[in-house]
This record gives sequence, structure tokens and C-alpha cells, in this order.
Amino acid sequence: MIDVTNDRFEMPRISFTDNALKQLALIHENDFTLKGKYLRVLISGKGCDGFKYSIGFADLHHEDINIKIENDDKIEVIVDPFTAFYLGETEIDYKQDFQNDEEGFVVKNFDQKKFQGKFWRKNKDLIPPRESLKQ
Repeated sequence: MIDVTNDRFEMPRISFTDNALKQLALIHENDFTLKGKYLRVLISGKGCDGFKYSIGFADLHHEDINIKIENDDKIEVIVDPFTAFYLGETEIDYKQDFQNDEEGFVVKNFDQKKFQGKFWRKNKDLIPPRESLKQ
């Protein structure tokens, strides 16, 4: 695991809504198969509106960064260095919309507008320096 005290890039600030905290507690209380697993947030794609995110339980990898969430010091999430560079200020919610058959954790990156469109990479500050992603 990478030491989060490094200064290679600014660490993300992640908070959970009350709904997300309740659902996470419910999952931990009722799913014994998740023992020893970590909640992972990762960038799973890119579209015109910015990045797309995935959340799930996973094993810890050597390059992972462990981040305590802002509003509950007992909960930590893991992210890879690439995701950590782009998350910025992020809120995780849990949505249940049975009418549209949608349920799950939702990631809201408050910096998402920076990464919209086709040409966002023209701004060199929005591209992680290679050395920040090395072990």
C-alpha cells in the first residue's frame, strides 16, 4: 500500500451520505464473504460528461492507496494512484430507485467538469505526472 503522506499529488477528499453509510453498514453486517475485503472506488471509463466510476469490494493490492473518509473516521476506501489523482472532492451516495430498477452506490466527483469533453487533456495540470503513478 502506498503511504498517503507522500506529496506526489493531492489526496482525494471522500465523504459518504447518510444513505451510503447505512447501506455500507448493512452490507458489512450481513455478508460474511466480504470479511477481509476493502471498498474500492475506481475510474472505469470516460465519456463526454467526464469519468465513469465503479465501486465494489476487493482485495488490497500493493499500489493501492488507503483513504479515510471525511465524515466517518472508521471507514476507509482504497483507490489506485490513477483514480486518486482524479477524484478530488468526492461524495458517495446510495440510491434506490425501484421504479427504474436502479440500485447501488453512486460517485459524485465535484471536480468532474474539469474532465468533460474531448480536449480536457490539453491542460497539462489535469494529467498525472508519470512519477506520481510509480511505486
